Amino acid sequence: MEAPVGELVGEFVREVRVGAASGEGDVYLQGLVDDFQSSSAMSKRDMRRILEKDAASFLHSACRVLKASAKGPGAEYLVELLWSNPVMVSGLIDPALLPLDTAIRFAKQWMQYDSMLDIKILHMGFPSEATTVQSVDIVRAKRVLAIVSELPACRHILLPLVNLLHSPDPKVRSKAASLYGRTSQNAEWVRKRLQEGDARVRANAVESLWGTDSTSARAVLKEAARDHHHRVAANALVGLHRIGAYDVTASLQKMAQGEDPMSRAAAAFAMGQILNADFKSVLEGLLKDASPQVRSQALRSLIRMKRQPQPHPGEGVMPAAAGEGAGDAGAEDAVLPAPSELPVGATPQTADAPPAPAPASPSEVLPVSADK
Repeated sequence: MEAPVGELVGEFVREVRVGAASGEGDVYLQGLVDDFQSSSAMSKRDMRRILEKDAASFLHSACRVLKASAKGPGAEYLVELLWSNPVMVSGLIDPALLPLDTAIRFAKQWMQYDSMLDIKILHMGFPSEATTVQSVDIVRAKRVLAIVSELPACRHILLPLVNLLHSPDPKVRSKAASLYGRTSQNAEWVRKRLQEGDARVRANAVESLWGTDSTSARAVLKEAARDHHHRVAANALVGLHRIGAYDVTASLQKMAQGEDPMSRAAAAFAMGQILNADFKSVLEGLLKDASPQVRSQALRSLIRMKRQPQPHPGEGVMPAAAGEGAGDAGAEDAVLPAPSELPVGATPQTADAPPAPAPASPSEVLPVSADK
């Protein structure tokens, strides 16, 4: 085992949250580790048998034993056994063992030594024996997608994502759409998603085109900017800005003056992604808005703007993290409502700028874009 891998496993063991010793299992495993040098073949065999019998209990016992002492040949073999078995992958997706941010940090390091980790995590969260997407553990599934979405996009994850696009859970569907779009970089696929009834899916599909500059991507983003739902339209305007297709300042300022508070909040979100200094006065005005969602998003966007290098008037600054979407960016992003079922006519498009999106009536509170 390479030294960096051993260090990674050691850090994993130190970070996992396991309870106190559970009795005979820990004592037996500790005995195998202690006696390893005198009977290594038998100790290896017996460790493997324990692992095969109950992988979850073995992981807990192994972590407790290694927390006490990771020195000696027995402990070294135990580390190798953990690394070579899927049991450590299961530890990443178990919220009882690791907080999500810690699991994501480990997964990013892990990918340096195992380029197939993302597909392993997906298969662990959506096992093949689950005959339908309805039969998977939704809480576990959401955590799996949250981890994989933070890893580099690799095309080998596309096939398992296809089934997830039909999940009964809207957040699983929308996260799968975000991952599929970001990985495939297929503007035509995103165009087809614009026909989805769920605005979460449409918004996340549009977000997946952020930074993609092609004729087809521009056309899809312009089409999405006419979407009747604020989340979709706001993401499209951010995407158009990021590729320099249009100056979206006027469109967002008009959106920020709309009657629908959720459209105003969406405009504030988009301004916080673009970070144009010209938006500062608009956001400061939105701090006095009657809607708490608008005030909250305006404040978050002003905080983001303050943390970024100050641009000259008329210039935008890209957010520090490329691809950081609304709702995937953490606590700084706002919470906005769900789509209205009432369609609103789109404003005609001009030759020089994308149309200002028509507002939709909210029905519940949801993130602007990708759900997490």
